[in-house]
Formats: sequence, C-alpha cells, structure tokens
Amino acid sequence: MNLPPNSSGITTERLVAELRPISPVAHVLARLQHLLTDPNSGLNDIAELIRLDPALMTRVIQISNSVWFRRGLPCNTIAEAVNRVGFREVYRMVGVVATGSLVSQPLVAYARTAMEIWRESVTCAFAAEIIAERLGEDMPAAYMCGLLHGIGRLPIDQFLRKAENPKLLTDESFPHDHSGAEYALFGFNQADVGGLMLTKWDFPASVIQPVLYQYAPLEVQEPHDRLAAVLYGARLLRTVVCQQIPPEEVRVDEETLGELRLSIDELLSLLPNLQNQLSRALQVTGQQGSGAGSVGAKG
Repeated sequence: MNLPPNSSGITTERLVAELRPISPVAHVLARLQHLLTDPNSGLNDIAELIRLDPALMTRVIQISNSVWFRRGLPCNTIAEAVNRVGFREVYRMVGVVATGSLVSQPLVAYARTAMEIWRESVTCAFAAEIIAERLGEDMPAAYMCGLLHGIGRLPIDQFLRKAENPKLLTDESFPHDHSGAEYALFGFNQADVGGLMLTKWDFPASVIQPVLYQYAPLEVQEPHDRLAAVLYGARLLRTVVCQQIPPEEVRVDEETLGELRLSIDELLSLLPNLQNQLSRALQVTGQQGSGAGSVGAKG
C-alpha cells in the first residue's frame, strides 16, 4: 500500500488529532451519558442538552411527531418532544440520530457505505442493551458502547484515503473484524483509536473501557469486565444480522461467553427481539426499506 510520507510514525494521537472536525453531537452523546448516570438529572436537563445542536433538536422533534409517538397535538419544542417520548426512549433516539451525523461518509478502506456503518452501530447498540437487560447490567452504558464501538475507524479511514492507491483492509469478520489488518499496518487497531477518541470526548470509563478492549474482553479490569463481555456478545449478534452470516458459522470464544454466563443458544435466542428493535429504528428514522438484513440469510 502506498501510504503518505512518514507513515511509520503514525500514532493513535496523531490520527485523532488529524481527524476532520467531528459533529457537535459527539459531545452531546458524552454529556448525555453523564446525565443518564446522574440521579438528579431529568427530562429538562436532556432537553437543554439537545438544544445545543439545532440539527439534532429538529430531528428529535420530527421523530416525536411520527406515528410511533404522536399523541394529540404535534410537538413544536424540544421540551414537548422530550416529555412526550420519555427518559429512556429519548437517549436511544438521540443515539440513533447522532450516529447518522457521526458516520455521514462511507468508510472506503472498510468497504462500508454510510448506511451500512450506521446500521452496524445501531444494531450493536440495541444488541448490547438487550443483553444488558437480560443480565441486569447498566443498559444506557451498554447501549452507548454498542453505538460507538466502531468509532475508531473514522480517523483510520481518513488517513488511508490520503494514499495514492488506497487498498481495502482485510475483514476477518467477528470476532476480529479488521483488527488484524489494522495492527499489521499501524501496530494498533481501531479499538485503540476509539478508546482515545472517547477519552478526549470525556465519556465515562464505563463506555471507554469496553470499547478499548472489545477485541480482548477478558483483559479489561473490574468493574468494566462485564460490559466488555456484553459488547462482545453484541458484536456477535451485529455480525449475524448485518453481515447476514448464518449463526452456526460464527466463531465464538467460550471463555468470553462464560463471562457473560450465557450459552451461544441463549445469546442467539435474542435475535428476534433485536430484529424488532432494528426494524422499528429504521421505520422511526425513515430508513425502512434500506435493508436491515435477515438473520441467517446469505447475501
């Protein structure tokens, strides 16, 4: 691969520093995560936060007026929208909408369109939330981990686009994804880059650590080991749904599943619920028909 000059000196810090300006929604998501863990925060705090991004605010109001949520007169303000939708639903809605802003461009090096990246992120988020609910873990943190698990691919893709003849990174699929090709090229992978990005955006450790250790969930320290295992399971379900791989062909690490205290059959039994969540997200955001994928179908 013909890379830009001095590529041997590439570090995670440099990649993140050179990343094109990120939408303000990244900081909105970080602040939202803190609000969700603060027992003193309420719907008004979330409404004030969403107001910081006019495009996000407009989109949330539009969705609150959709057939899924509309009751009575239409909402005209973000306060009305947030109160109509409710505390739990609004953070999911904001995550779905915000991810679309963060991944608005295709990732050429990963052979992913913007829609495919969005769908992978949202599917992983719903999967992590479903698993966390089943296990009694922190659902908002799990959701955010799933939503942002692949964020480190953005600066890597931007860097590789500068090459004279950029080539695709090899996709090893779950559980390694493209990490082997990333490590061979840089000496680190997108999880390392993503962990640094989330740190700079002031996300809590409950989100940073599982994302950072997504390829080595058994190496993360307590108390983040459980959510790292949840993210592992969520990525597995994401792969089955989004890459249309038959469940029986997905390689799993039994030791990590042991950390989840779920068998592979129990994990796969969550797929119908996940498909329902994803279908609803596609409908609510007007993406229905863009291709959510069918479980176990071959492309």
